[in-house]
Amino acid sequence: MLEHYLYNWLKEEVHINGPWCLESFIAHTDKVLDDVAHSESKLHEVLTTSRQPERAARFFMTQCAGDFLSEASAMARNVLGNSGVYTSELFKILIDEYGYGVDKKKHSTIFEDMLQDMGMSHHVHHYWQFYTPASLSLTNYFHYVSANHGELFRYIGAMYYTEATLALTTKHQSRAIKTIFNGAVSTDYFDEHAHIDVHHGRMALQRLIMPMIKQFGPQIIPDLIRGFEEFRLLQDIADEELYAHIQWHDELDQHRAQAAALQGQKPVDLRITETELELSVLHTHPNDELFWVESGELEFVASPELTVRLKAGEGVVIPKGMLHGTRICSPSCTYTVTAI
Repeated sequence: MLEHYLYNWLKEEVHINGPWCLESFIAHTDKVLDDVAHSESKLHEVLTTSRQPERAARFFMTQCAGDFLSEASAMARNVLGNSGVYTSELFKILIDEYGYGVDKKKHSTIFEDMLQDMGMSHHVHHYWQFYTPASLSLTNYFHYVSANHGELFRYIGAMYYTEATLALTTKHQSRAIKTIFNGAVSTDYFDEHAHIDVHHGRMALQRLIMPMIKQFGPQIIPDLIRGFEEFRLLQDIADEELYAHIQWHDELDQHRAQAAALQGQKPVDLRITETELELSVLHTHPNDELFWVESGELEFVASPELTVRLKAGEGVVIPKGMLHGTRICSPSCTYTVTAI
């Protein structure tokens, strides 16, 4: 019920036009992938022009960690049982992810090495508090459509989009990391995907989607398109959320100055007093907030590498949707929250 609530809005946002046939499916998806291939990389621009590019790159890697460290676990749910040739073809992609049983070649192991090169923790979910809602939605979407095997075609469509586009986007990701860290960080993870996902995208289309349509008929195409377009939308949302966080991190000082200018102009919505070491786990709000410390001190946490000490008479404006949390570091601390 919770997953249905979290993802049912996609049915209102993604409209499946028709009628569909194999040729129109290929024409549509080829057009989408061609647009991705010929578009400029906003990620590269955002990371490399950040005021602190290394911090921005590590926050990007944090958002990747929830998926890349858990391996292709959703895909594994679809190779269970007996679905004949399609199980076998999907398994070929899965075993690539697992390095054909060689641990050092597993994609998750290569990603762990990259995290350590960047001075980050490689332990699964070490950064769980810092996953943005949209980055979580990407991983959980695949588990959502994999848990019910009646959604197999929807899953295959989403998998096709992500495999085919990763072959294109990981080139820019690799280039950004090389630029920011001056070649000191291995980009084998992204370089491997820029190579192997060309094949995975082709395998998904030629060995799964096309034979499925020929066997089961065009009535399965709407589900394939739905998965393709739903994950495309979720990825776009996650990208914009990432860029917004990096911008907020870069502009945190301005948001602190803005808080001082706004303090006292509106009635306080919430006043809280907490004792030393009390934690507010990172969370988000659906509206902009003025956060203000009235007495005591606390650590305001925005990212794994961005924590600021706020004292009485200091605050920060928190834009809607931005992750933040607090840790009380005085015997007592009173702060207020005002919606703006």
